[in-house]
Amino acid sequence: MPLAPPQGTAHGLRRFAWACLRFAIGFGLLAYLTKSGIIDLETLKRLSSSWPISLLAVALMVVDVVMISLRLSWLLQPHGLHLPLGKSVQLTFLSFFFTTFLPGSAGGVLAKLFYAAKENEGRRTEIAAVVIFDRAVGLFSFLLLSLIFVPVFPHLVWSVVELRLLVLTVAVLAIGMLAALGLILLDRSGAHRLLRKALGWLPWKDLANRAIDAIAVYRGNSSALLAALGASLLANFCVVCVAALALFVLAPSSFSFRALLVAPMGYIANSLPLTPGGLGVGEGAFNSLFKLTGLGDGADVLLCWRIWSIPISMVGLAYYLRGFGRSVHGRPGMGVTRSGASDQAR
Repeated sequence: MPLAPPQGTAHGLRRFAWACLRFAIGFGLLAYLTKSGIIDLETLKRLSSSWPISLLAVALMVVDVVMISLRLSWLLQPHGLHLPLGKSVQLTFLSFFFTTFLPGSAGGVLAKLFYAAKENEGRRTEIAAVVIFDRAVGLFSFLLLSLIFVPVFPHLVWSVVELRLLVLTVAVLAIGMLAALGLILLDRSGAHRLLRKALGWLPWKDLANRAIDAIAVYRGNSSALLAALGASLLANFCVVCVAALALFVLAPSSFSFRALLVAPMGYIANSLPLTPGGLGVGEGAFNSLFKLTGLGDGADVLLCWRIWSIPISMVGLAYYLRGFGRSVHGRPGMGVTRSGASDQAR
């Protein structure tokens, strides 16, 4: 009778199989988009003759990396945790590499969680809560960018029913995220307790409560929140500008700033954890969104972004191969927060 494989080996095989399946789905979607003519690989050859714009796009993506790095460093400070900017930049490059090859943006978040919490026994839950909150700030800023551009194109939004519904959905999501943050930060009302009770039925309620404690630290540090949001808006605006540059390269005669309205929504769809790096899913979303604004080449625009992202991913790969030591340190003389104390008690 053959022996069953060890549990760890079986789990690893399942993860590998799922990863292969997601890659297959992503490349299958790309093949379908190419065969149907939605993606025109011939137009991508223009990138080689437009190398100054390609350099500008890569430079904007580097600015994006720096701003995201500042965001995480600033969000850690109120917790008495120090992440030097240089280390934070390396961590962001590394997470970008994992984002490219793991489903959606989940791979990058997991990489940040692992390396930021490394050698930080007793404060791992606290650091994990900040990293996830950092990602939430990034998502909120994408939603906010979409809404910021709505007054610039009021006639377009009002005349296209689907676009109007999308904008309404984005507004509801942004208000919902803002309301959830308000519930956590409110101290004198019973809102904070109400949120805890609402999460009481979850199997991981203790972890959720400790995450709430970590976020509640910003109650007296609104400047850190505002600075992080400002950095995030600038970072995501750079990425949206990269999409506009791609459209200018691919279709200079039909270029329009209307792309700025829907590009943030497209990037949100691309971050869904369905295929590695949103491969195929993001292209389909960009194509549909660009069509709503009367533009074409949406799928090719995101494909350009992927090509321009390769140097950023390679820098992340270099940091990964070199090895990544401890990056987050406690500030001397600073005590741990409630969530950190809970970790130590365990």
